[in-house]
Parts: sequence; structure tokens; C-alpha cells
Amino acid sequence: MSTVESGNRHNEEGRKEMENRNSRLERFSSSLGWGLFFILIGTMFFAQNKGWLHGEGWSYFAIGLGSILVIGFLVRYFGAEHNRWGALGSLVVGLALVCIGAASIYGFGDWWPLVLIPIGVICLARAFWGTGHQSYSH
Repeated sequence: MSTVESGNRHNEEGRKEMENRNSRLERFSSSLGWGLFFILIGTMFFAQNKGWLHGEGWSYFAIGLGSILVIGFLVRYFGAEHNRWGALGSLVVGLALVCIGAASIYGFGDWWPLVLIPIGVICLARAFWGTGHQSYSH
């Protein structure tokens, strides 16, 4: 077998292994998300039935759903070997939901600007670390 054929076969095996790893990560991420979502829904219904929410149910739901989206982003970011910023939208929406839910519990008029801060931090992080060491020389 020639060196070129051996190298091609090695590259093909590496690509298949990475695809399998990414497929397992996607299944894990999906199962984790749905599991946490059903736990959230069950907890919300139980707390509502017990009278613990006192009209703030949607705020707690927003916080819970936002937290699930942030966890999903973290799993994808730290688990994937490529395209780590592909799930950035779920992080932005998740942090916004957490901020909105918390702001509505503690007084939206004072806390709503906190929704903008994580979005700005994410944009900065993407600008500094999300470029993948690309050169911008002309």
C-alpha cells in the first residue's frame, strides 16, 4: 500500500470517528435538553398546583427554559471539536430569558438593561475568541 493510500485511509477513518463523536454529542444534547424541559414542566405544574408560584409562574418558566438553553450551549461548546460557536443563538436566547424572568420577578423597570449586557459580552467573546486564528491581513 502506498503512503498516499495509507494517508487517505487514515484521514477517512478520522473523519468517520469525528462524525460518530459529533452524532453522539447531538443525541446527548438533544436528550439532555428534552429531559430538562420535561422536568421543568413537571416542576412548574406541581408548584402551581401547590400554590407556591403566586402568579410568577411565567417568570420562573422563562428562567428555567433559559437555563436549559444555556446548558445546551455549554454542552455543545465544550463537547464539539469543530464549530463551537454554532450554538451561539441558544446562549443569547437563554441568557435573555433568564434575565427577563429574573427582571420580572424583581421589578422589570429596574432590571431590563441586564438583558443587553450578556448579549454584549457574547459579541465581544465571539470577536476575540471565535475567529479561529484566522489572519486578517490584506
